[in-house]
Amino acid sequence: MLWFDFVLGNLLPFVLLIGPLIFVHELGHLIAAKLVDVKVDRFSIGLGPALLSAKLGETEYVLAPIPLGGYVSMAGQRPEDAPITGDSERSLSNKPLWARYLVLGAGPAANLLLPIVVYFFYFLINHTAVTPAIIGTVTPGSAAEQAGLRQGDRIIAIEGRDVHSWNEMAKRISAAPGEELEIQIDREGRRLDRAVTPHRTVVSNAIGTREVRGRLGVLNIFNAPQIGIVDRNSAAYQEGLRTGDVITSVNGEPVKTIEELEHILSLEHSRDALIRLTYLRPVRVQVAMGTFLVYESHHAQLRPRQREGNESPTGILPARAFVRSVDPESPAAKAGVKPGDRIAAIEGKPFTQWWLLEDRLAKDRDQPIALEIQTPGEAPRSVELTLGELKWRNIYDQDRTMPWLGIHPYQKYYQAPPEPLRGRFNYALLSSIDHTLRVAAMISTALTQMVTLERGVDELSSVVGLYKVAGTAYERGPGEFLELLATLSVNLGVINLLPIPVLDGGHLMFFTIEAVRRRPLGQRAREVTSAIGLFVIVVLLFIAARNDLLRYWL
Repeated sequence: MLWFDFVLGNLLPFVLLIGPLIFVHELGHLIAAKLVDVKVDRFSIGLGPALLSAKLGETEYVLAPIPLGGYVSMAGQRPEDAPITGDSERSLSNKPLWARYLVLGAGPAANLLLPIVVYFFYFLINHTAVTPAIIGTVTPGSAAEQAGLRQGDRIIAIEGRDVHSWNEMAKRISAAPGEELEIQIDREGRRLDRAVTPHRTVVSNAIGTREVRGRLGVLNIFNAPQIGIVDRNSAAYQEGLRTGDVITSVNGEPVKTIEELEHILSLEHSRDALIRLTYLRPVRVQVAMGTFLVYESHHAQLRPRQREGNESPTGILPARAFVRSVDPESPAAKAGVKPGDRIAAIEGKPFTQWWLLEDRLAKDRDQPIALEIQTPGEAPRSVELTLGELKWRNIYDQDRTMPWLGIHPYQKYYQAPPEPLRGRFNYALLSSIDHTLRVAAMISTALTQMVTLERGVDELSSVVGLYKVAGTAYERGPGEFLELLATLSVNLGVINLLPIPVLDGGHLMFFTIEAVRRRPLGQRAREVTSAIGLFVIVVLLFIAARNDLLRYWL
């Protein structure tokens, strides 16, 4: 019954997914063949005997029952094909090299064009507003701090080119590690020029490959004035303040960010004056409908006092360096890290932002991480954490892993409000091309790593896995289904360009050899290489089918 439900329940999504990919691919070949006047005998979507057929001109258009492929039958497609009687110039094998390149390369090109169209409409419809390039947080010691950038600065141009959004700014910075850039900022209505050199950093991309990227050291988030306390003898703790409280005003003046709070407290300390605080404390309330988090308002008065070893005269520290929760049985829990602990340093360097820890994990996952931890009321201690691996199964029943420490921070923040997107058409077009190229680049990298044995073939998936994924994406709505369609189209385009005989890329390889040798490759050599290519494809299909059986049923 389960098999019956699986087969019938996913049939329509599978056909809707595979059908357009095959149609677009073969349509690319057909259009190119017609453009260079190659005789096309048949255009078939699907394999097997014809269900429907119609002949228009010299070409028969066929719909076949097996939705696992399609083909365009052209005269002279193979060198051994018999010549066309009285019309040999319309044979593909008699066309010039550029025409043959065009016809055979048009299929993969069409598959790479389809996702651009899909992504274009996605960006056009869904991206009507963007996050502005307004700096919310500047990391101490970063390239941004060295260049004099501040919280609230808006980056409006890089190297003379306008910046319209935070993502656009981040992409340009990421692409220029170690290069000096001229940037223009807007600071409270004044336009200022700054020179900045993004620091070089190593990060892992979506497929786990390490890349060198530029980092400015800024975030688009404004950290709320949420506090942490480790000194139980401090004025703040004695007045009832606790880690996680959010300060809303100091001496009647509203406070919006933790940086603003630190600045005000430093001024008040210099005056040695009594400080009046208003703060919010999160409280969980259990009602019939469930558990809700509400914030209770409180007041406190405290006088700063400097004590030996106390970093803050009031005892108030930013909550962003404090641990909110720890996963049970995680590496952090096994090392003795507890909720409420403060991370004071990471490998001897002051700990100020959680992305510093993520950055360290991305650089070297195999080496233990040395942290300085302080539990409230206790002296700081050193702990060494060995990174673990968290495994889970995603919605497509695919096993996934990620680095795991099991620490979750206090991160209460807000962002600058989104702004209407200017030039939506150009934005959608450029974003769709960029996204398609990035997906193609990652697929190419993954394939290269499989060839060089840097990546295992256990990630391969067969038509069985595709059948399963199609049904899941279909259930989750048209947006996710179209995204899967676009991603698979890029896969099909890239794979068909591989220089493997029996694929389009194999034919293009033969054409290139012919261009270099100035004569076609011999028939015997073509047959041998084609047999080898077919063997490779069959072996990979068996491996992929085995992977899917283990993944979904065994």
